[in-house]
Amino acid sequence: MKNTNNLNALKNNSQLTLSISTTSSTSSTHTIQLVDSNKPLLFDDQVSQAEILWALKSVQNVFSYKNSDDIGKLFRTMFQDSKIAQKFSIQHSKISYVIAHGLWPYFRDLLIKDIKNCEGFVLCFDEQTNNQNNKQLDLYFRYWNHAQANVVVDGILGAFRTDGIDISKLLMLSRDNPNVNKTVDKMINDAMKKKVNAELLNIGTCNLHVIHNGFRAGMDSVTKIKLCLTG
Repeated sequence: MKNTNNLNALKNNSQLTLSISTTSSTSSTHTIQLVDSNKPLLFDDQVSQAEILWALKSVQNVFSYKNSDDIGKLFRTMFQDSKIAQKFSIQHSKISYVIAHGLWPYFRDLLIKDIKNCEGFVLCFDEQTNNQNNKQLDLYFRYWNHAQANVVVDGILGAFRTDGIDISKLLMLSRDNPNVNKTVDKMINDAMKKKVNAELLNIGTCNLHVIHNGFRAGMDSVTKIKLCLTG
């Protein structure tokens, strides 16, 4: 009977109730709210959404959890005509749980998927003692995600537009590694073709080294000619 009710709940995009056994003698019941993107959020879900957005903002701006202790009172004072603000309630303990147990698993899955799809990565590790005086091992993955090229290009072109810099005056892009950011180079070049009917100078994948080596070779030749003339 319970399975039939769950099936109907799935069809109606309402609720799904699961009973999970935690030990041999105890069990807990969890209700998952299924949200249909074509339907407006319920009021309680709108409040939860506001609290989640604040949690994300706190992470993005590296806010202390303690900064959230009075934020609900502040929002209620600022937005007295908002029912969501009146119900908004989040303190340092709640935001900690929202981030660690609500948001982190989702972003962790995205990160793992991203790492699996990358061409290669560098693993950095750091063993240290945390604030609880416990040993912990931190792992850091460094890799290039080609999907992020759009972010880099948008940032460059956006800065040009904001500061009124004429992109037609851009001669070339210089970078410290010839094997990265090739996608950015191509996208900037395509943007120049489209906007000003011009292209970047193409003198190799690492123009800084090419120019440096060319200048050095030229100076060597000049020195040899000078020695011949004075000799």
